[in-house]
Amino acid sequence: MVTTRRNRSFALTPTLMWSIGLLVLCAGGSVLAVNWIAERRIVQELASRLVTRVLSAEEAALRDHLDAAVLQGNFIAAAIKSGQYRISDLAFADFVGGSLAAVPQVDAMALGDANGGALRVLRVATGAGFQVDHFDIRADSELAAIAAQIRAHKAPYWGQPAYRRARGETFLNYRVPIWNGGSYLGFVALGISTQALSRLAKELSRPPIETTFLLYAQNHVLAHPAMIEGNPDRSADGSFPPLRTFGDPVIADLEDLPPLRELGLKPPPGVLAREPTVNGEPYFVFAREITDYDELPITVGSYVLKRLVDAPLRLFYSAGLLALAMLGVSLSVAAVMAAAIARPIRRAAKGATAIGNLDFDQVTPLAGSYFREINSLATAFNAMLDGLRAFGRYVPRSLVSRLVKEGRIGAGTEERVLAIMFTDIVSFTSTCEKMTAAEVAAFINQHLSLVSACVEREGGTIDKFIGDAVMAFWGAPSRIENPAASACRAAVAVQAALAADNKRRAADALLPVRIRIGIHLGPVVVGDIGAPNRINYTIVGDAVNATQRLESLGKIVDPDAEAIVLVSREIFAAAPGFQFVERGSHVVKGKQESIEVYQLVGGPDANAGTGLDRSVERG
Repeated sequence: MVTTRRNRSFALTPTLMWSIGLLVLCAGGSVLAVNWIAERRIVQELASRLVTRVLSAEEAALRDHLDAAVLQGNFIAAAIKSGQYRISDLAFADFVGGSLAAVPQVDAMALGDANGGALRVLRVATGAGFQVDHFDIRADSELAAIAAQIRAHKAPYWGQPAYRRARGETFLNYRVPIWNGGSYLGFVALGISTQALSRLAKELSRPPIETTFLLYAQNHVLAHPAMIEGNPDRSADGSFPPLRTFGDPVIADLEDLPPLRELGLKPPPGVLAREPTVNGEPYFVFAREITDYDELPITVGSYVLKRLVDAPLRLFYSAGLLALAMLGVSLSVAAVMAAAIARPIRRAAKGATAIGNLDFDQVTPLAGSYFREINSLATAFNAMLDGLRAFGRYVPRSLVSRLVKEGRIGAGTEERVLAIMFTDIVSFTSTCEKMTAAEVAAFINQHLSLVSACVEREGGTIDKFIGDAVMAFWGAPSRIENPAASACRAAVAVQAALAADNKRRAADALLPVRIRIGIHLGPVVVGDIGAPNRINYTIVGDAVNATQRLESLGKIVDPDAEAIVLVSREIFAAAPGFQFVERGSHVVKGKQESIEVYQLVGGPDANAGTGLDRSVERG
């Protein structure tokens, strides 16, 4: 029986050499794999950011070029619409010339009124001044046709590009019809130079490493470093030079070029990526279409030498091969060391098996080793063997058990009567639907700052921001003598601040902001509420729901109010000196009993000198 157990022990003894080798392989291979994936993603991300940065710089240059002209055209049209100028006024030509001086990309401008009078402003070829002339638009059939087209539109738009032989350049056309209600006042049409875009393209290029270009309708060249002086070979139909005949072999067949084949590069979403080869030199071409100029199909693009872009990838691949070679060397060294360590461990395993069978006399003491750990093992094993031999006859062996304990942490709360306020912007979604994400964030931040300042000035506690809504309460954590009056003063302050802000918005031609406010006084549970790893100082209770329902009633009581404040009977009773309008009883969602509703219309200062300390009207 003893012999069988000993043989099984040797048969089951793991091969240390293979174990260490496998461990080194798994550890080194895992590190290599993680590094490979991480570094590959880093390279991809860097390449993606590089492409995005280049295309974004081109797009920004394009927008600066076009938007400045658009703003000037709209500005001049607004001046005509306001009645400040008429086309026939002599001072108007000076006004237009001064406006165009700020936008050198505008080469020409035509202005017409509803009666056929017209003013034409042409930039002198040398760039030093303008040529201005008044004429009857009906005498120019081409301009008369354009004027008829513009009159058919209600909003500004981009017309078809026009070619001017005298300048050897095709110009973009921005057209602004001028309407005052249903009355047509005239138009403004601008001819926008594209040679400036080519100059920008040259500034962004680093030939022969990188070349920037802009396309019109995806198959014509809008801007290119080679077009700074214009292109005399363009046809007279107003089109830009076709890609296939332009003379740049890298992008001549852009639509038919093979897709990007480099495994380590991943273009950003919405970016066209191609990999052409010209005269044995591979390139990367990246392009992205600009979609928010409705009538202008413009694409920004750039191409670079592949050997310069994928240099980090080639270095990455070389490093990967070197790491694999080092892993092979490590495996070989690990095998040699494992063999040196395995021999004394096998002898220790053999001796332990014998000890397990109580064959103390069959165990041979272990020899020392150059490895400190193995030598310590041998010393401890030999000491154990000596001790077992000495006490083995007298001391029996036994087993030992262990216990594990756990604990919890709780949080406390209390009940208080608080004044609660909810505010919400009316039609917030429709107000923000035409804003960018950055504009929406700025709008919300400005509004929440306005409301928060009024709440905190009256000693209120901001509980949370819920999108564009604000939840606040008075009476906790610090106790307040009259939470209802403080909440009402805060609501009146919000109304005043909103009115002042809306005046500013009106001056900036922005729509006014309208809000609803609900205030209620009632018992709630207040304190630390939440999960053990995430606790909020907040309130819960039916009074919170009632306050939110009061705020929602504003859309029924007075949907057109700039800032309507509805309060409960409890607030009305606890806030003397304020002016209220009784709005009757209402049944709100989630409550069976009706709520007596009052509208707060003025603060205590509104009664000064009247002899009144409270005003209630029937609404």
